[in-house]
Amino acid sequence: MSIKLISRGVAAVLLTVGIASAQLMNSKSLDVIRVEKTGISAGKIDSLAQMLAAQQFQGKKVNDEMMTQVRYAVIDNLVGQELVKLECKKLGIKVSAGKVDSLTTLFKKQFPSEDAFQKELKKSNTTMAQFKTKIEDQLKSEQLLEKKVPYPKDPTEKQKEAFWELNKGKAQINDTISGARIFVSTKGKSAQEINDAKVMLQGLAAQVRSKKATFAQLAAVYSDDPEAKKTGGVMNKFLAKSKGDAFAKAVNKIKVGEITDVIVDKDGVSIFMLTEKNDGKYDSYKHQIEYILRVQAEQDRQMQLKAYLDGLAKTYKVQYLDKKYTPPEAIGSAK
Repeated sequence: MSIKLISRGVAAVLLTVGIASAQLMNSKSLDVIRVEKTGISAGKIDSLAQMLAAQQFQGKKVNDEMMTQVRYAVIDNLVGQELVKLECKKLGIKVSAGKVDSLTTLFKKQFPSEDAFQKELKKSNTTMAQFKTKIEDQLKSEQLLEKKVPYPKDPTEKQKEAFWELNKGKAQINDTISGARIFVSTKGKSAQEINDAKVMLQGLAAQVRSKKATFAQLAAVYSDDPEAKKTGGVMNKFLAKSKGDAFAKAVNKIKVGEITDVIVDKDGVSIFMLTEKNDGKYDSYKHQIEYILRVQAEQDRQMQLKAYLDGLAKTYKVQYLDKKYTPPEAIGSAK
């Protein structure tokens, strides 16, 4: 599980718009769910589930059980969207044309050209007006949900310290560390090529610090370590000195959650992000504690969101017409 610290509103809009073309596939399929007068077809659900599984599991084979869970997640999302859309209409929630235009521009920038964007619209049988309507609906939904089920605030220092006091006895104290590395081989390379590699690594570290990319994503692409494409450069529970004096010296200068300067040794150059240091000191665990508290807070919010949507389903009729497309804890289903 990971937490992406990006604009939640933008993320939600991009997700919705990103799956717009898939939503139009198999549109002639019979409805398996209805929310008031809006039908949701099996074709739409299955198309979205396949796309989401491909994104989440990066092309790996997904077994039937996991695929069922992905399908249930898609169903909850679609039903929830329709319920919130109905409530927004009832409450007369509005968003400015400027916000819609701004997010439209942001999404279009993901395409190499205006022509490429227009081709994608045509491919999904979506007009520009329909595209903007989707964005407008999502912005209205975000506005409503932020009032009804607000996103959790960042954990405070007091909360992190309290968590540490309750759990510090469980910490394993030894000299091992964990983290992730991006390694570039310098064998047979010229001095200029080595310097270029150093500059590249500095740029990659800057991307991570500015949250433009995750360390694991960059490691999978840029690291010469053959395992990095599978692991994202992750290195678990090892002694820093086992990787050489230069590595150990660089790691000793940083705290958990930070990235080293470029490390130079006889085989290559690298940067390393420290994620765990098992020394029994609070500062070394703050990064992990913050992550745990964020996950817990988001889990709590998801429960609150489910309760809110169940409440809306008492106002707006939700019908599940096919057992295969009825999650065990379906929104609005009879308990």
